[in-house]
Amino acid sequence: MFLRLLFATLFILVFASCDFISPKNTSLQNLVLIDTIIDYNTVDVYPLLTDCNNCDTNEKQNQCFENELIKKLKSSLKENKLKADNYLMDTVYVDILINNLGEISVSKIYENQDVVHKIPKLDSILRQSINNLPEAIQPSLKRGIPVNVMFKLPVVISLKD
Repeated sequence: MFLRLLFATLFILVFASCDFISPKNTSLQNLVLIDTIIDYNTVDVYPLLTDCNNCDTNEKQNQCFENELIKKLKSSLKENKLKADNYLMDTVYVDILINNLGEISVSKIYENQDVVHKIPKLDSILRQSINNLPEAIQPSLKRGIPVNVMFKLPVVISLKD
């Protein structure tokens, strides 16, 4: 009888002790939440230029950045006074890289052969114009870390005789 009672007690302790050993929802497990999905196509904060320092939302900051970039590039291109032999209406796409230090540079220029033939110096003029742009006072941020960001900027070229 004693042996039976000892065996039953040990049996109950073994199965009941598993509940005591295995951790339940501890406060540390509830506090640690890891976000493993990272969207590499968007940034949390867009690059910031001096003129866009007072924007209050991310959308307004992005719009201001794009507008200022286009305005400065347009004025720089007007200074070069591009000319063509005959009428030209086309769009050239420029990949602009803003690195994690806020430096702006040209990554690639997509132009067709007609534009290259009519305005052979366009590539160097675009590169010079973009290199003369002011640096961003703050680069793009993703989770608080400065990151590189690329913009595809369409440049519409409209020249008359």
